[in-house]
Amino acid sequence: MESSDETPLCGTRVFLYPGDPDGTGIIDYDPTDYREIYQDLDFVDSTQFIRSLEQDIKLKNRSLLRVTDGERFEVPEYQRNFSWEEEQHEELWDTLLSILTLKPKSGELPVDTYFGTVYIARSAQGEVYEIIDGQQRLSTVSILLKNIKDHLEDKRTKVDGQLQAYAEHICEEYLDELLYRRKGPTETPFLELNDHDDSIYELLFQDPEKKVQTLKAMDQYDGRKQNAIRLRDLFDEVGIPEEVYEEDEELADTDLLESFRYFGDSHRRLVRTDEYYDAKVAAFADREEFDTPEKEVKALLNLAHFTLRSLRVSECIFQTDNQELRIEVFQSLNDRGVELSSMDKVRARIVGRFQGESDSDKQIARWENVVQMFGGDADAVEDFLAHYLAATEKSFETVTDARSNMLEAFRLKQIGRRDIKSRLASPGQARDFLEELENYAGRYREIVTADLTDDDTELKKEYREECEAILQRLNKLGTTQWRPFVMYVYQAVTEAPGKDAFLRDILKTVENITFRVAISDLVATVVDDTYPKTCQAFRELEQSGNQFDTEQISATLVDNIDSSARQLFGESFIDILVTSENWRNNQTKQLFLKIADEDFRRRNQTGITKSELSEDPSEVHIEHILPISYFLPGKENPYAWLECFFDNGKRNMIETQIDYLRTRDAHLLSSNDPGYDEIEQIIEGIEERFVRDLGNMMLLDEEVNKPIKNRLFSVKLREYHLRHSKDMDNLVNQYFSTADNVSTDKLEELLGLELPEDETQFGDVYPTVQYFNEWWTYEQLIDRKAQLITAILESLKFRTEPDEFEPYMDNIEDYVGEDIEKRLAVLTA
Repeated sequence: MESSDETPLCGTRVFLYPGDPDGTGIIDYDPTDYREIYQDLDFVDSTQFIRSLEQDIKLKNRSLLRVTDGERFEVPEYQRNFSWEEEQHEELWDTLLSILTLKPKSGELPVDTYFGTVYIARSAQGEVYEIIDGQQRLSTVSILLKNIKDHLEDKRTKVDGQLQAYAEHICEEYLDELLYRRKGPTETPFLELNDHDDSIYELLFQDPEKKVQTLKAMDQYDGRKQNAIRLRDLFDEVGIPEEVYEEDEELADTDLLESFRYFGDSHRRLVRTDEYYDAKVAAFADREEFDTPEKEVKALLNLAHFTLRSLRVSECIFQTDNQELRIEVFQSLNDRGVELSSMDKVRARIVGRFQGESDSDKQIARWENVVQMFGGDADAVEDFLAHYLAATEKSFETVTDARSNMLEAFRLKQIGRRDIKSRLASPGQARDFLEELENYAGRYREIVTADLTDDDTELKKEYREECEAILQRLNKLGTTQWRPFVMYVYQAVTEAPGKDAFLRDILKTVENITFRVAISDLVATVVDDTYPKTCQAFRELEQSGNQFDTEQISATLVDNIDSSARQLFGESFIDILVTSENWRNNQTKQLFLKIADEDFRRRNQTGITKSELSEDPSEVHIEHILPISYFLPGKENPYAWLECFFDNGKRNMIETQIDYLRTRDAHLLSSNDPGYDEIEQIIEGIEERFVRDLGNMMLLDEEVNKPIKNRLFSVKLREYHLRHSKDMDNLVNQYFSTADNVSTDKLEELLGLELPEDETQFGDVYPTVQYFNEWWTYEQLIDRKAQLITAILESLKFRTEPDEFEPYMDNIEDYVGEDIEKRLAVLTA
């Protein structure tokens, strides 16, 4: 059959490779033999689809068939996990699709195509084959060939005669021989990945029933950790239909389906790779140019040949067992543009250090345990290592410094920066280091999750709960500079039972520093070196046994704040609290939660029940009393909020602004209307200077706040007390309770009313509604803000400087009042 203009050559003729390809014995033949046996097939002779590129290192270039003849590749443990993403797969697939453009040359030889090089190493005796560079390609190609074989086996049932026989020959004697090795009573892929990935990789080559048994047998995993997945969802991830496992009695009679397994990022990438090539191979065979089953089969046969013959393997033979040399070669090579990450290199060096040691598996398992603590997330592991090194290596002044020079601490020899101690310089040092690393990884994970549940910590419940509350707030603030020090201190406390109060008190100091920085306009990096420096001071005190001196460590923390941050203290800090505009919701929420939590704990000592606010902070919402959307469309008076809030009983400039908004129908304007920018400037000015002011914010259950967030104050106050009364007397919200400013009689009257749908229509009929609508004004805000600032200063003072703010406390309300008058003046200028 001759090739038509529309059909690529690979869809009409079958390429033959003369002779025994590299002496594999797998497809040893003379092309004339095949022509005699399959006389009806149209063969074309082919050279190998490869031209080697010159290498700087003299290596033996061989085909994949030659190197893998009867052998099994292994990915050494120092190698990275499977890392190819869709970008790399698309590049490979585009290369393979060049088969569609192959044309005969003189003598009917297809054009050569270069694909790539794989580097392997083996012992001088040739007993061990390790992939130094190329595991991503080899593992990907094996998955590709598996899918080609699956589709070829399906398609060959639709043809007959010699083409069917030849396709069967290629599947059974060619692809099977290459892809699988006998391992006892079963067959496994010719390639063995590292311990982390191999079980999922092998799973791809199993039938659905075998996959179910394999996944069931996997160790159960902590469902709270990252990359935990329910077994039922894992079945779905790897494409096992429900009908395959629904008859399994073990799964039917237990809650095993709801138990968790570890399914890391590289595992997902492997499964996605299988899905990718399954879809690509299917689409390739179903191209409209291959419009008959015969063409489809020929195209798949040639795709298999082309893939195998385009891949060249360069044998890199090491005559010694110098593991460090192999690792250095590994790190100097890149897998088709996928750079080695820092964690790839760290892992390689750890594995390399213990290569050949009797306890190699145990020590490598320790590193894997560290990785597993962070759900296999390489970025999270790197974060931990940077914080660990900042805490334990005196040469690192900041976490950034530790991250930038991390690999210096993981050298196999004491080379490079000699001021940085190599943790892997000898097997003994490396063992001690990994043991320490496991401990610190556990501590780090606990402080990041604010879950101090490790059985070894022995923290008393009341201290543990208070420490967890502080850690929750610190993590929510989004800063991490404190983590090296807190991790280091927490580990020290776990080794010295009974130091619960010390940990709690130090965390309070850390939290107060963090809040002061967050409230100020300083960048968080101003305290970058504070915590590593304090770690060093803590270590020095360990030598004298005074490391748990709360006063001294607290003083050291405060003293180590950069001198450029003196505005975080005394009158300067009060000025920041008074004048700051546009407070961020999360920052304010965490600060209010801190004040409320501390207030509850003080009162609990006398038996007062804890409030809902401190029991479930995730449900707490920041409420803007004068709302962000203070226009009330659909109400009789859309400007009632502004009129009530800025009314002080006398004519002022802000009333002129409100009149202007009303005459322009500002509540109906859109951004396309003339004069909108001028109106928007007034609106933004009110929002920044008053709506987002500290004094205009309170804590409220989110479900309470949603339906009333833009209503006038009478409606809001009524809902606060009807649905959230338990929390109206906490230190943050009590200004709106009868314990402070609200009249008990008037509140009870308000609670008994059926409020009108339009609360802007108050007056004689609803005098109580009118009273409370006009109650929340900017003058009330001044009074409340002064109370809040007083509470904040009390909360954020350092135990080593208890009188820091005392000289200014009597004047707080005056400071706030002066600042509000300045804001009004700016707004109406």
